[in-house]
Amino acid sequence: MFDFTKYRKLFLATEKYVYLNHASTGPLPLPAVKAISDLAIRYSGQGSIEWQEYEALSNSTKNLIAKLLNASKDEICFVQNTSQGIIYAINSIPFEKGDNVIILKDAFPTNSYPFRFLLPNVEKRYVTSKDLIDNPGCLLKLIDKKTKAVSLDWVNFLNGIRIDAKRISQICKENNIYFIIDGMQGCGAVRIDLNDIQPDFFSSAAPKWLLGPHGIGIFYVNKNVLGKLKPSNIGWLSADWDDFYDILTPRKLKTTASKFEEGTKNYLGIIGFRESLKIFDEIGIDKITSQVLDLTEYLIQKINNPEFEIITPLERAHRAGIVSFRKKNTDSIKLFNKLKENNIICSLREGYLRIAPHFYNTTQELDRLIELIP
Repeated sequence: MFDFTKYRKLFLATEKYVYLNHASTGPLPLPAVKAISDLAIRYSGQGSIEWQEYEALSNSTKNLIAKLLNASKDEICFVQNTSQGIIYAINSIPFEKGDNVIILKDAFPTNSYPFRFLLPNVEKRYVTSKDLIDNPGCLLKLIDKKTKAVSLDWVNFLNGIRIDAKRISQICKENNIYFIIDGMQGCGAVRIDLNDIQPDFFSSAAPKWLLGPHGIGIFYVNKNVLGKLKPSNIGWLSADWDDFYDILTPRKLKTTASKFEEGTKNYLGIIGFRESLKIFDEIGIDKITSQVLDLTEYLIQKINNPEFEIITPLERAHRAGIVSFRKKNTDSIKLFNKLKENNIICSLREGYLRIAPHFYNTTQELDRLIELIP
């Protein structure tokens, strides 16, 4: 069995808290804190840092992302957050009058609000995460010749359902439909293979399961659709520059996903993110997946009795790092506050306690949680 003990020391939160809130925000590991601080001090002392150095940092971080997701570096660009990636996808798809989209009725607002407000005249058709776990083919009942896109949460923020993204991607391809994935609640908790799934777009920010800084995230654009998209979010750094000695000579646009990086990137965020990604690379995403699923299974076994209502799937293949439940005949708000007073950090969502352990958590910490539930 892999020993995760040494990695606990990288997270200061473990000194005071039982931190089980990675579906909300993951604590920043110490190497990321140091890297951000060191770069900020250099920036303060030098006034500027060479663009070539920044680009090398950007490329090395993209290499780690590409390895984690099993994608090409050319399919990866940086965004500020998951929402920005979803918006880029919407703005890039050539919607026409009469088109419709299929989205989750129980999606986190990241994956619903942009469709509501950016596409007010495009018909919305709805499916639930429960529908999809029972039968991904249920999408076929909603699809017609005017269905332009399907946009789904890979892992539901509340019930923790992990959908069969590969099967849904196949359905979309068979019907010539764009497939967008909000990967925020799964990326970093469990393994995903984008080369195997082949979605058109995948967006996930760093601060939750990827344990990175705020203000930085991943946007994946499948190389097979890059050339077919409507120009969107194009800026001067969407062009291919070697240097800035000659600014006024027009440059060609990049042919990779990097063309979405329209201006100066968040390099402080990127350098912190790189250090977090190094931890994932060192451990290996398969070991992390196994640990996260083992911890969620341990918790489910402890509370799988008539006193509790569990809305997270019991089957290992249908969940990721989230376990949501409530104790029957117990005030969830009072229980949540009791846990918080005892330094056990989780979330309260829609009346359910949402527990979200990561690879450095332990079964002893889950036992401590259960001990405090009356």
